[in-house]
Amino acid sequence: MSGRREKVMLRAATGLEGGMVASGSTCGVVTGGALGIALMEGPMGSHQETMKRVSDYVDWFQDNFATTLCRERTGVDFYKTKGQLRYFLPGERVGRCLWHIGKAMAHVSSLRDEPFSLKGEQVRESPVHDIHCAQAVLKGVRDKTGVGDDLLEKASFVLDGGVAYKGGACGAIAGAVMAVNIAFGWDIREMSYIRTIKNFVVGHTNLLRKHPKAMPEPFAIGKGLVKTLRAKAGSLECRQIVGRRFEGQDDFRAHIRSSQTCADLIRAAVEEATEAIEKYR
Repeated sequence: MSGRREKVMLRAATGLEGGMVASGSTCGVVTGGALGIALMEGPMGSHQETMKRVSDYVDWFQDNFATTLCRERTGVDFYKTKGQLRYFLPGERVGRCLWHIGKAMAHVSSLRDEPFSLKGEQVRESPVHDIHCAQAVLKGVRDKTGVGDDLLEKASFVLDGGVAYKGGACGAIAGAVMAVNIAFGWDIREMSYIRTIKNFVVGHTNLLRKHPKAMPEPFAIGKGLVKTLRAKAGSLECRQIVGRRFEGQDDFRAHIRSSQTCADLIRAAVEEATEAIEKYR
């Protein structure tokens, strides 16, 4: 990716690491890959086709690596010193994650030239008035703070229903995390190696601190945001928040239009992300 708009998206993705700010939900390789697929499909791509391709990618990840949840893949709690030490030492866990990242990158890249169709299924576009969880939060925060990006909002529909209706990380909470990271996240392509390591160490140390340093710092801000929204929602995963999984676009569309639970969570996500941005910028 290149250009200003893609830089904004890379900053937004900072907080997806470790299952949304290292909280153990859907792996950032899955959510990041989903957004990457949406970008590759571009504005001419059908929402339905793009969502099917993302769904297939999530299935591929599950089949190859046994789970899409970071907490299950790593078996550690990044909010505890013992958990971080176990992840980085002696190195087999972080090494396994790096291997998974490489495999996933190659797989997503291979989709660029892969022919795709819905094999006779009727293509139905999402009406412009449809509600998309992450998109609604991102747009709500942008309306209130001026911080946001329409390209990210358009691509973020792939997070609906817990990433392509799979029941993983809640799109509303992911939208709040990404909104905060548009303001405070990183584009590592523009950072030196030393600065990258420094930011990584500070960020992961702040996950352990009650009183974080080097503020505003995306991991410290994101940790508080995720903690608050998880308490309101009862979980970080869509399937647990709504008590079900979705069969597809129509099923999700019918639910999101009538769900007070989702409406309240979207509203809370906008409010919490807006408050965090206004507090630290």
